[in-house]
Amino acid sequence: MRLGLYIIASIILMAVVGIFVYTINPGNYSYNELGFPIDIPVAVWLILPMFILMLASVVHMMFYGTKNFFKFKKWEKDTNSLDDAIYWSLLNEPKSHKFNLAQFKQTASLLSVANVKVNGTVDNVSEKLRGALSLISEIDRGEYVDLKSKKLAHLLSSDNPIVQKNLINRLDKDKTFSEEVLQSEYSYDEKIFKLALEKFSNEANFVKARKYIKVINKESFLTLLKRVSREDDLGITKEILDEFIIALESELECSDYLYISTLTMKQLSPDENLVLWREYEGKYSKAQIAYLYLLFEYEMIDKAGDYLDEHDEDDFKRFRALYDLKKEHKKYKITDLMNIRHICDA
Repeated sequence: MRLGLYIIASIILMAVVGIFVYTINPGNYSYNELGFPIDIPVAVWLILPMFILMLASVVHMMFYGTKNFFKFKKWEKDTNSLDDAIYWSLLNEPKSHKFNLAQFKQTASLLSVANVKVNGTVDNVSEKLRGALSLISEIDRGEYVDLKSKKLAHLLSSDNPIVQKNLINRLDKDKTFSEEVLQSEYSYDEKIFKLALEKFSNEANFVKARKYIKVINKESFLTLLKRVSREDDLGITKEILDEFIIALESELECSDYLYISTLTMKQLSPDENLVLWREYEGKYSKAQIAYLYLLFEYEMIDKAGDYLDEHDEDDFKRFRALYDLKKEHKKYKITDLMNIRHICDA
């Protein structure tokens, strides 16, 4: 019962009882205690215990009402903390929360180290949780969500799966974003940077890639090369090729130089190509086999012989065997002695 209603009802009851008694016995009753006589109407004597009981009841209800009020506030605060804990666990960013009630401390504290994944739709949840579920659903569908507009950009860590999936979605939808990632390598997770580099190398030309030569690795360089064709050279020139080879020299292997030589065969005349690779074999020891391969491919057997004579007899043994065969039977090809994939083992 509400306290105010109880007091009013009690007063009305006392008034009714007092009036009723007074109509029956309007006289007074005296009581002497320690020499102090108390002379009041009988009706007052009768309602006095009722008044004392009312006061005691009011004090009792106020005490427990206040106690329950503070307990309710703790429940309310813990409920909000629980809602917040679930929110961050849904976003894969579990955080520690303080709970006041033992019932919450024993179970809800688990959320500080747990990620929550929801399968299916959920109704009757708070607006905050509905927002988190909606965000996750959009990202799972492949949509890009601007986390800044959600005020989450600086609250979610870069290695958060939700953040990474969102950035992958942006790479798929925004063709300019891969360059933005390359320009700020250390602002993004390594996985995102690799994906951006892969996407960039599958879309850009060499003129644009030249600007990011410091961050492009061998795999991306080779991906760019694989896209070069007679119809589209992607803007590659000797100067650009030189720059990439210088930048990636420590990563390039014999097989890489061999692959590059097969590409330049399509883009350059035999004389231009041989001049280029004569230069490369002098600068890079791993390019020597590629140069020899070109000499045999262009049927320049005498030049191949001169080059072999410049090196130790234990070098290029299979090429030496091919050279001896070619002098006797010109129909032999390099692939008759070795698989092109294993030329670098020669």
